[in-house]
Amino acid sequence: MDPEQFKARIEQIYGDLDRYSYYELLNLTPGAAPDQIRGAFHRMALSVHPDRFQSHEDLELRKKIYTIYKRMTEGYRVLMEPAERRSYDAGLEQGRMRLVRTQRKVSTFKREEDAIDHPKAKQFFRMAQDAERRGDLKNAKINYKFALDLAPDHPVIMEAKERLEQQEQEQDREKDSG
Repeated sequence: MDPEQFKARIEQIYGDLDRYSYYELLNLTPGAAPDQIRGAFHRMALSVHPDRFQSHEDLELRKKIYTIYKRMTEGYRVLMEPAERRSYDAGLEQGRMRLVRTQRKVSTFKREEDAIDHPKAKQFFRMAQDAERRGDLKNAKINYKFALDLAPDHPVIMEAKERLEQQEQEQDREKDSG
């Protein structure tokens, strides 16, 4: 794509940014799996990452690229977090193109992790949390099991594992009904 075509494309995306859903912006279907979301985001990031245009002489174009990239990143984060994605999808049905939070989300992962004394159990718990955030429920479940093997009946680990199992059941119901 020549520089003029690229500039026209950025102008078009920037002008319509508030009309794009996260799915449209990342060129995805609403049922996209985490791997598809990740791939779409990385493909788009290769073409519009602000670092690629740091030395571009057109300051306004750089600002527009940065704004587009921020919205892509916002969409990626929302779509990769199952609970936020459900909230977003519900809002999208009502015509809201963005997930707007009234207050900053405070992660409970670190506080939960601090309650685990066994170092290896804590490590497996951390790996499970990371896998869960990525949407990799299979590895999350395995790592929660390993953590529980090392710290049997630990309430924080058991609660996280139960939460994951509920999430899996919801996904299975959605698959069965869809």
